[in-house]
Amino acid sequence: MTEPGGIHGADALRALLGLQGQLEAVSDKDWAAAAGMIVKKLLLSAGQTPESLAVIKAAVGEDIFLPQLKSLTHHQARQLARRLDKRVPDFEVSTASAAVAHVRDLIAAVALPEAEPEPEAVETLEVETAEPAETAAETPAEQPAEPKKDAWGAGSLSLTDDTPAAEPATTEEKPASSDSETTPPAASPYFGRRSFRT
Repeated sequence: MTEPGGIHGADALRALLGLQGQLEAVSDKDWAAAAGMIVKKLLLSAGQTPESLAVIKAAVGEDIFLPQLKSLTHHQARQLARRLDKRVPDFEVSTASAAVAHVRDLIAAVALPEAEPEPEAVETLEVETAEPAETAAETPAEQPAEPKKDAWGAGSLSLTDDTPAAEPATTEEKPASSDSETTPPAASPYFGRRSFRT
């Protein structure tokens, strides 16, 4: 509060910051503590939005902002979370740490506009392009892929319309001379099983 003819609070802070070089007794730690007190006052004041708190966090840095946010009491943290998100369920902000985590999530979701860097001059280079007829002559024509055969010798079915379904191979009867001819190939999940019954 200022009296008539007095200095406003922001002007008093600017004056103190202007005297920073002459105030050697005030260390950087003390300036950070003063900034932290102002940040805590802003956290407790009404009318804050996630965007305004994100701007404050970017201005003072996480080293000052997060300790002040974590130092809020249960009631203060829950009240701040409710101010920023009026539809938050009670169980999400039931403790102080949960409310602080919810506030941090809301602030993290805000995308601050970044300072746009000046565009650099881009040099354009002339690139020679080949004629389409030349490139078609250079690439070999694609040959249709042969359908893969099943490990058991049966043709595979295709679910697409571009390749015709392979016809099943005819099985010729061979005399069963050894076990190696009757066992399926190694790709089968039943390789090595003699019988399903025990």
